[in-house]
Amino acid sequence: MGKRKKLFQKERNMEYHYIVSREQPFSYVAEAFQKALVNIEFANVDGNLKVLQTTSSLAGAGKTTFISNIAFLLARKNKKVVILDLDLRKPKVHRIFQIPNEKGLTDYLSGNLSYEKLVREDKSTGIDYIPTGGVTSAVVNLLEAQKLKDLIAKLKGLYDYVLVDSPPVIAVSDALYISKLVDGVIFVVSQHEAKRSIINEAIQTLRQNNVNIIGTIFKQVNVRDSELYTYAYSYEYGYLNPKNKD
Repeated sequence: MGKRKKLFQKERNMEYHYIVSREQPFSYVAEAFQKALVNIEFANVDGNLKVLQTTSSLAGAGKTTFISNIAFLLARKNKKVVILDLDLRKPKVHRIFQIPNEKGLTDYLSGNLSYEKLVREDKSTGIDYIPTGGVTSAVVNLLEAQKLKDLIAKLKGLYDYVLVDSPPVIAVSDALYISKLVDGVIFVVSQHEAKRSIINEAIQTLRQNNVNIIGTIFKQVNVRDSELYTYAYSYEYGYLNPKNKD
């Protein structure tokens, strides 16, 4: 089986609705998310980073899993948080909340859905979210639409954090368009799946476009070598490192 086919199969098999920070709050993985959140809040000490985008070099890095756990932890701290799915080609946010990907962002931007019906609330987690809605071929046009800019500005005024799920950098140019709409970007790296050259290419692309990378999350960090922990989970997260300003 080819690498791309394996990644595709892996994405299909992932249980996005399983939020480990809720289901296993005392696990090492949940603790790693907690520490990542502490670093995000440290980077946002002045309160200027309200709209945060997650991206990666390639698909299958764990962006959606990361964003759902951070959203849950923020909501648990009584922060008002909304997840906005801007991965218009391969949306996954609706899978977190186990709903059909219907009546979402694309419908709102085309004038077929009101704002009141756009934003969904998940009462079990305290997270608000916006699915992508119907599939469209005019992805770039939507990402450059003034109505989307106005929506993000509105959400920024209503929420403490707007967490944006976006496509990988290498696959399509969407992530770069989205980066112009946000305050900062969190780059997710899957340690065992992405080659160093691909990761460097993605980060270099972001930097060349003056993207504000506030930190990097390392997924599947091998902690078993420390002989301190043993886990059944197939993914573990390292910590967000504040942006190097040198």
